[in-house]
Amino acid sequence: MASTLPENLESMKNKELQALLKLRDLPISGKKSELIARLREYSGRKKPSKAWQYSQAKKDLKKALLDPRSPLHGMTAEAVHNLDEKYKQYPLFPEYFEEMKKKVAAEKESVEVDELASRLHRFHFERPPVDENGRTRWDGHPAQRLLEVDVARGLHKTMPPRELRMTRPEYQQFTEPIFAKAVNKEKLKQLGATFWADSRSKNGMKKYLADVAARADL
Repeated sequence: MASTLPENLESMKNKELQALLKLRDLPISGKKSELIARLREYSGRKKPSKAWQYSQAKKDLKKALLDPRSPLHGMTAEAVHNLDEKYKQYPLFPEYFEEMKKKVAAEKESVEVDELASRLHRFHFERPPVDENGRTRWDGHPAQRLLEVDVARGLHKTMPPRELRMTRPEYQQFTEPIFAKAVNKEKLKQLGATFWADSRSKNGMKKYLADVAARADL
């Protein structure tokens, strides 16, 4: 519990009242009557078990503000403060509330900007599934990811590209020379990824190998 308040609050100076407020982690702004009222309001309350920065109250508040359906969006800081006991523990909650609203708004804006940039990139730079000669592109085709798995499983070692091509209908959408070139390219890519991941700890290469291994059930 907070320490007992002096009986002579009215005769104390503002600086003395503010010192008492600081001891209780309470705001020190306002007129003398407001300082006294604040001290008396919070005199019998326990201090929070955790600082606001690490509290469950902060996590719950952020979660609520991220939810567009939350009723908190239409409430004042004071109203939210009195809404739940976990918020009432923090005398500075109204300040925390306004600060959290700004942070959540900034995060949402950042996400929206990133999503817009991603859509614009796809609109301007994604290539059509066929090239200028009307041939199916290998890059981005489902056959590409299937071949990653088959090479990881070592199927290219047990059969030539001509036979491997006949194992999947996706492969047969490409001519034998194009598919054979793709097999050789993927084999070298996985060998190179293994080398760099082992000798230089390249995160990108590690993630690539981990993804292929997961899809290949290795």
